[in-house]
Order: sequence, then C-alpha cells, then structure tokens
Amino acid sequence: MSYNFATKALLAGFISITLVACSDEQAPIASETIRPVKLITIGTEKAEEINRFPAVIKANKFTELSLQVGGKLEEFPVKEAQEIKTGDLIAKIDPSDYKSAVASAKAQFDNAKNEYERAKSLAGKLAISKSDLEQRKTQFDVSKNQLDQAQKALADTIMRAPFDGVIAQTFVNQLQTVSAGQVIVSIIDEGLNKATADLPASFVAKIPRDTAEDENNQAFIILDANPNEKIPGEFSEATLIADASSQTYAVSFTFPAPDNINVLPGMNATIELHHKTNDSLRVAVPAGAINNDGDSDFTWLVDSKTMTVHKQVVIIEPGIGRTMIVSQGLSSGDTIVGAGAAYLSEGMKIKEWK
Repeated sequence: MSYNFATKALLAGFISITLVACSDEQAPIASETIRPVKLITIGTEKAEEINRFPAVIKANKFTELSLQVGGKLEEFPVKEAQEIKTGDLIAKIDPSDYKSAVASAKAQFDNAKNEYERAKSLAGKLAISKSDLEQRKTQFDVSKNQLDQAQKALADTIMRAPFDGVIAQTFVNQLQTVSAGQVIVSIIDEGLNKATADLPASFVAKIPRDTAEDENNQAFIILDANPNEKIPGEFSEATLIADASSQTYAVSFTFPAPDNINVLPGMNATIELHHKTNDSLRVAVPAGAINNDGDSDFTWLVDSKTMTVHKQVVIIEPGIGRTMIVSQGLSSGDTIVGAGAAYLSEGMKIKEWK
C-alpha cells in the first residue's frame, strides 16, 4: 500500500510539472500595436489665402442695336441664339424712298455747284456782286450737306454686326415697319464672359489690375452649372463708389467660356480669390487631422526617427468644411497624421498607410 501511494504521488507531481512547463511554452507573447495612418508633410510653399464670393455672369460686351432710319424691314435674316461674325447682315430697310431722296439731293447739288462755279467765273470779271457770290456759295454748301445726309440715310438702311457674337434677343419681325432709333436686336460678345461679385473694400484693395501676370494673386471662376472646373479670370473693372447699404464694390473678372458648356448672362457662379503671402505659415489640413481635448485643438506630430506620434497644440482659424486653416503650431517640414488620428494616443507607434 505504501509503495502504491508513493508511486502515485510521484507520478502526479511529474504530470503537474510537465503541464506547467507546456503551459509556459504555449503562452502568447504580447506585441506592440502599430497603427497605419496617412501622413502629411508641411511644405515650404507660400501661405495661401482663398476667399470665395457669389457672382453673377454678365456679357462682357452687350449691345442693343437700332436703325438710324425708319421704314419696312425688307430683310431680317437673324434669329435668337444665332452666332454672327463682324459684318454679317442683320437687317435691311426698303431703300426705295432713300434712293429717291439721294437722286433728288444729287440733282440739287449739281445745279448749285454749276451756279457757284459760274458765279466765281463772273466774279473774276467783276460781273457779279460779292453778295451774289456768297449767296451761290451758301446754296452750294447747303445742297452738299443735304446730299451727304441723303447718302448716309441710304447707307443706314443696312445694319451689319459690329463684332463677333451671338444674337441675344430680337424685337421685330421681317416686313414690319420700324421707326428710327427703335431697338431691333441685342448682341452679346461670344469670346469673353464677365463674372461680377460684390466685394468688401479690404479685398478690392488687394486685387492687382493684372491678375494674369501676378502669381501671388489669382482669380478663378467656378460656374454653378460646372462646379468641378476652375476657369482663370482676369480683373476687368470695379465700381468707384461703394453700395450705400452693403458698403461693397461691384468687381468684375473676364474669362473665356469653356467648350463643354454654354455660358449665358444671368447664370450663377463663384469667384475664388487666391492670395499668397510670406507673412506667416498658414496651411490647410484635412478636418480629420484636427482633434480637440476639451481645452485646445491639436494634431498628431510624427517623429520620423521613431515613427511615434506626439500631441501638438495648434491654432486654427474659424471656418467650416473639409479643410481647416492652421495659423500657429506647425513649421515647415513637420509631418502630421492626416487620417486615422482619432485612434491614436501619446507615444503610439505608427506606420504610413499608402
């Protein structure tokens, strides 16, 4: 009995030691968590300030055309939205009466000219008084002026396009009788369009007259109908007197119409003004890179040697959207976490997620 008891006790102890040993060998070894994140490196570019203002598209050149003479519209070959070139026929008045007026004025002019030439010949022979010569001269001048006016009226029966453009609107129909000075069509310049916005004086003062040549100050036009394309704009004009109620100035920028969309007066757009400066390092970072601990805003600054993150307090400018402007707290060359910052803690190891 004693032998069996001792044997069993020894066997039990051996099994216990073996199980402990096996248990120690199979225990998992804890590994350090390395969080994959997207990184952003602060460059050395100039700080860029971007401001946006609602704008309305206007025709850069808008003209209402009217005939200088009245009569029946013999020809009126244009229609709305039609493209025209400089010199194209727009309208023609029945010229019959005006041709008759020219013929009559020409006859009177020829008669007055002959009388004046005869009077000058007689004056050389002292066969006519000075007053008679002056009277013939006056009649000649009057008849010449009347002939010029009749010829101009005949020429004015034809209206041609003053520049390349598009017929914006027609106000008459062919064979209609129109009066002198009556507007018959309006034309807009097809080449350039104009975006106009109301800007505060502080912005107007910083707009250079030649935005196309100034790399630090640029303007872009974004059409509501084509929001994914920024069209470079060039400063055109600004009102000299501020609006009494808003204290803003109407500022216009011209821009070429893109090929993929019809740009028409009255469309809505946005004018984007870009201003670069060396005064301070102001950078735009994704909103997801900015955190708040209740006391301050911060971002995760990356130690490139150890690939660990550390909290960096920053000052951000007021604003909303997908990006935030950091005015203090970051330096050129700093690397920060751009995405995945919500899951980090002080000193945590990270790796770049590509």
